[in-house]
Formats: sequence, C-alpha cells, structure tokens
Amino acid sequence: MKKLIALIAVLALCLTALPVMAEADNADLLSAKAYIYQMYKNPSRTDIKSTPADYDVIGSVPVDGVNYTVEWSADSDTIKVIVNEDGSVTIDVDENNASELFYKLTATVKDAAGNAASVSFDRKVPASLTGMSYGQIVDYAYTLVDGEKTVKTYRLFGTVVKIPTAWSEEYGNITVDIAIAGKEDMPIQCYRLKGEGAKDLKVGDQITVEGFIKNYKGLIEFDSGCALIGYGEIVSQQPILDAAYMLGDGEKMAAPTALKGIITKIPTAWSEEYGNITVDMVVDGNEEMPIECYRLTGEGAKDLAIGDEIAVFGQIKNYKGLIEFDKGCKLIPVGTENEVRTLVAAYQLLDGEAMTSANTLTGVIASIDTAYSEEYKNITVTIVVAGLEEYKIQCYRLAGEGAAELKVGDTITVTGNIKNYKGTIEFDKGCSLDAVK
Repeated sequence: MKKLIALIAVLALCLTALPVMAEADNADLLSAKAYIYQMYKNPSRTDIKSTPADYDVIGSVPVDGVNYTVEWSADSDTIKVIVNEDGSVTIDVDENNASELFYKLTATVKDAAGNAASVSFDRKVPASLTGMSYGQIVDYAYTLVDGEKTVKTYRLFGTVVKIPTAWSEEYGNITVDIAIAGKEDMPIQCYRLKGEGAKDLKVGDQITVEGFIKNYKGLIEFDSGCALIGYGEIVSQQPILDAAYMLGDGEKMAAPTALKGIITKIPTAWSEEYGNITVDMVVDGNEEMPIECYRLTGEGAKDLAIGDEIAVFGQIKNYKGLIEFDKGCKLIPVGTENEVRTLVAAYQLLDGEAMTSANTLTGVIASIDTAYSEEYKNITVTIVVAGLEEYKIQCYRLAGEGAAELKVGDTITVTGNIKNYKGTIEFDKGCSLDAVK
C-alpha cells in the first residue's frame, strides 16, 4: 500500500509539472527550464508581475557542470532584450508608455545539439507614473503583491492618520500612516520615517514623504529608509527629468508638461522680431540634467535674466542630444506647474474616463455656461488655468459660498472629480467652490 501511495505521489508531481515542462525530453534541459520557472514565476496563479522599469535576468543556467544558454524574447515591440558583456540579460521596458501594457516574456534554453525547451511568463508594464497624480501612485502601490517593491522611489503628499510607533530617540525614526486625499480607504504606512521634523509629527499633520514602496505581508508601506521631505506639499520634478533624459535623438515625450527651475544661461537673447528668447534652466538643483527652453514666449520673457526662477510649459524633446522644451514653449506663473501637469493629464482622458481621485485647480473664469440657479444652488463656468487657453476646463454645476455672484474674469479655486464627458474636460457635478479672488 505504501508503495502504491508513493507511485501515486510521483505521478501527481509529474502531472503538476506538465504545464511547466513541455517539448524537450532532455533531462538536463528540463532541469534548467524548471530552474528558470522557479526563479521568475508569478507570485501566485492570478497575479501578474508588474515591471515598471528595466530589469535583469540570467543569460545561462549551469546543470551538472554544463552552461546552457538562455535566450529571452517578448511578444511586444516595446520590450527590448539586451545581452550584456557579462552574459546577463536586461529586459528593457518603456517606462513612459501611456497606458498599461501586458506582454509575455519567454525564456528558451538550448543545448549544444540544438535541442530547446521554453517557458513563458505573463508580465505587465504599468502606465507611466511620470506626472501622474498621488491617487494614481497609490493605486499602483496597491497592485504590488506580497514581497514586491517598487524599483524606484516615489513621493506622496498626505495627512497623518495614525502613529503605530512613536518617535524613537535611540533610532531617530517614527512610523506613521498617511492618507492621500480621495484615497482615504487606501492608507500608506511610512515605516521608520526619518527627517527634520519627524520627531514632532502628530495626527492631522500634512506631510510629504519619499521612498521605496512595498507590500509587506499585505501592508502597503514606504519601506525603512523613507524620508520626511517636509510639512505641506513638496512636489518632486525628478521623474520628469528622468523621463526626458531617457528620450532618444528625435523623440518627444508623449504629452506636454511643466517644470520649474532657475535660469543658468541665455543662449539666445530676446528677439523683438520673433518675440521669444532661449534660456537654459536647472531644475531642483540638478545641474547634471539642465533643460533648454527653446524660443520661449510669454509675459515677462523679454526681461528674463540669469538667476531668475521660472516655470515653463511645453513639449520636451531630444534634439541631437540636447534635452529641451521645443519651440512654442511658454512661461506660466511660478507655482502653477503641478496644477498644469494635472490639467494635461486630464486632457489625456478618453470619453467617459475620469481621474481616480479629486483634484484642485485655480483659474480665471472665461465663460459662464449656465447661470446660477436659485433652485439648485449651482452654476456652470469654464476656467483657464495658468493662462493656457487651449486647456480650458468646465466646472459643471459648481456649488459653494459665492457661487451666485461669480462673473467672467474672477479667479476661483475649485475641487472635484475631473472627467471627459463627450469630449469636454470638466469637473463633474458635485465640484466645490473653495475660494474666489
């Protein structure tokens, strides 16, 4: 009976292995294939591993003293396979892809006689996080499976809702949970948070935190080593710089964006004839990644000088190795760059799509589309943010103190959910009037 049970167990193992092991009957090839499967299999049967950045895989497998070459391939043109000098292989993904990409990664093991065995893995590249909202980053973080960690750091602005571990004088850190506006049901823990001001944190404080995000046994958290950037919202522009400097010669970023920086050089002085100027700026002190603003226009451009702080909106491209805002870029008010990025992201929405969390924008009323209704206590207006006439946004059925007196030319601040309704980019019904200037 024991022998029969043993035989049944062996048969069960063989049947279990059938989906993993396929065409080749060479025992060493199958061993190499099984080894690759164990290394790179998905964390579970249902989860698809997310690969938001380039990653390395093995280029060979040793079995009984023999190295078997592993050839990698993918069923998507945007996934490149690069064989490195040391024999390792880099899977080069497009970190700037506009939408989520699913692909199949295949490893093929070959022996000297030409026999081969293959195994495939389902993978996905998430939509680019460059310029995405905090809510979208939180959504991405919650797709991480147990043990998975982001390959780069991210920055979030939120409110402290809990302090699981008080400040430690011995270790110089504290653990807090933060909630991002619109994502209160998806908190992020900041594990062993350090930085100036961390000692004095309390529930209700609004803070900016940066670090690697991981899933630790189901808990979504900034990993140990995360940093308190400061109180209030402090936006990082580095992801945009990184994306810009990854462009190949002649390539452009998928959508226009905005950056704030300090002018360090003026390659071409103001031209009265053409009404533009070319300046170079350094963003967030990163002197190794300057951005040229080619033929820059806008109010105040004529008087720009080295050392001025400016904010620029436009399309970034690589022109023969020079990373620049392309011709047509324009000055926007300093401090509006984050709102402008949100606005551009809204204009990428397809009909019927909505942004995943609430947003706040300030703009000048360009038109009153529906007059104030005493019955419903709301009004519909269209605003222009940062002077960008081509990116107007409607505030549908806007309600709040002062709504009844609104007029064209007023500067207002609005909060709500942004969507694309039959081609109109709008704050949806239920948006609120926060302030009137």
